[in-house]
Amino acid sequence: MRFGLERADFGPVRERRLLYEVYLVAQKLDTLIAQACEAAGVTLVEQDMFRAGKRKTLRLYIDKPEGVSIDDCTNVSRHLSDALDADPDIIEGAYTLEVSSPGLDRPLKSVADFTRNIGRFVRVTRSTGKPVTGKLKAVDEENLTLTLKGNAGDVVVPRSEVLVAKVDVQI
Repeated sequence: MRFGLERADFGPVRERRLLYEVYLVAQKLDTLIAQACEAAGVTLVEQDMFRAGKRKTLRLYIDKPEGVSIDDCTNVSRHLSDALDADPDIIEGAYTLEVSSPGLDRPLKSVADFTRNIGRFVRVTRSTGKPVTGKLKAVDEENLTLTLKGNAGDVVVPRSEVLVAKVDVQI
């Protein structure tokens, strides 16, 4: 035993090093995704990576104010695929890349989600009772402000009460 250290004392150091390496790879991936989205002129809404059989699947949801086209998805996919192929250590082994718009039925979660939908009708299911539907007027970290139909005025819904919020498509 040199310096009074036993062989087992190196376990936590190795674990920290591995965790740091995983962190660096995740940071690289986030940077590449951000660059691909910026190059295509879209905003990343959500990303998810999971294992499907032997392959990993990286799923991205993108958006922009005027809506996402197939060309937007293709541009992000090509840009990101080229970058990932150039650095195979970021996603080891076979992977599938999926890029799409979030869709109208996707729940709104973040302030950015709500902000993108200001001016649209939103249906909010609250933990305190029945759902409320109105035109999203404002949002911040604490509250949503909805303008109700007719002359019913505005209602403020604390975000802490929101169980589910979705865009309510008006036909």
